[in-house]
Amino acid sequence: MDTMKKARRAVLGACIALFANMGLNSTFSVFLPSFTAQWGEENLATIALSATFGCIMTFLCTTFLFSVLLKKTQPRVVFLLCGVIAVVYCLLCSFASGIWMIILAGLFGGINLAFGTHAMGVATITPYFGSYGAKVSTIIALVLASASVGATAFSFLPGVLLAVMAWRKVYLVIMAVVLVLNVMAYVIIPKQAGPETGAAAAVQEDAMPGLTKKQAVGTPSFWLVFFGILFLAISYLGISTYMPSLLTTFGMTQSTASAMQGVMQGVGILFVFLGGTISSKLGVKGLILFTVVPLVVGALLYALVYPNLAVIWLAVICSVLCVTGAMTSNICPVITATLFGNKDLNAINPIFSGGAFWGGAALATQVIGRIITATGSFSKGYITAAGICVAGMVLLFAALAANPMKKAVNPSK
Repeated sequence: MDTMKKARRAVLGACIALFANMGLNSTFSVFLPSFTAQWGEENLATIALSATFGCIMTFLCTTFLFSVLLKKTQPRVVFLLCGVIAVVYCLLCSFASGIWMIILAGLFGGINLAFGTHAMGVATITPYFGSYGAKVSTIIALVLASASVGATAFSFLPGVLLAVMAWRKVYLVIMAVVLVLNVMAYVIIPKQAGPETGAAAAVQEDAMPGLTKKQAVGTPSFWLVFFGILFLAISYLGISTYMPSLLTTFGMTQSTASAMQGVMQGVGILFVFLGGTISSKLGVKGLILFTVVPLVVGALLYALVYPNLAVIWLAVICSVLCVTGAMTSNICPVITATLFGNKDLNAINPIFSGGAFWGGAALATQVIGRIITATGSFSKGYITAAGICVAGMVLLFAALAANPMKKAVNPSK
């Protein structure tokens, strides 16, 4: 099989797997009303621990286990493992006899999210970067966008099925779909040659430009990027989580507010895909600006303008501006390659796209939600989110200013 054909199959397989695994992890909010009906609304906060602990598990797995797992096996095999994990997740939910089983399922969902989405998608196509040529950024964006498509599709699928069958049976249908898609990804993605060993591996690693993970962790840029991505994730996901509640507070019906959430998800897919073109045309600094500025403007419009102009068109404008935050997933692999090269891309990028991003996801509801609760004001929560987003942008620009690759190229500086 020629290299270009393998490269195309790697993209197709990665897209299928990310569609399935991100889709699975987007279903929790859809089933939340079913959980509360089963175990009582007073248990809502306890049930929500499933999502919180799941994000924490994603953070731990991608930060500490991702690169270790990837050294032991190949992405195609990991996707097969994700299919098995999805079965465990869905069975726990389907046969749950208490909230503790839903929380336990969340932990498996976090593992699936860590090994079956963004970082592993990039790892799948990394060996073929040379075949993609100048289109590398676009290919990365295409793979990442497939995860967003999955999240959107699986947000609607359970809703359709819940109209004709019990929620426990719906989980069994989702289990079958996600398992089949992961098996398809395993079959489609070409098997990579075994890793080089001994002297050959040392020569190959030395020839690869960039820093190792150990070297990268010792630089200021690494930690500036980590917290920069963490802040962006807190801002974007905090805004997204509380947007429907904000809109209903100002008189919008729940169905219309949910439609606005659909607008955010739909347009978010487009922006994730456009992120590849933006980074190839404007560079990583342009990508960061294009991600942060509209997100901040949208948050401030919601906070300062919308309560006084309660019209749907303005809500749509705010939502469309806010979805650029989805491109944070594009920033992770691009800024990793810019600051640390490709030598250890698949060890460093997961810490940002998995650890920092989903660490921010775990904190988002608490950070923004606590401010809203303490002040009794959604506006103050959104203003805080905008400030956190700007702080994240400043950290990312500081990381670029301290670029360790410049010293690697010219040690005298």
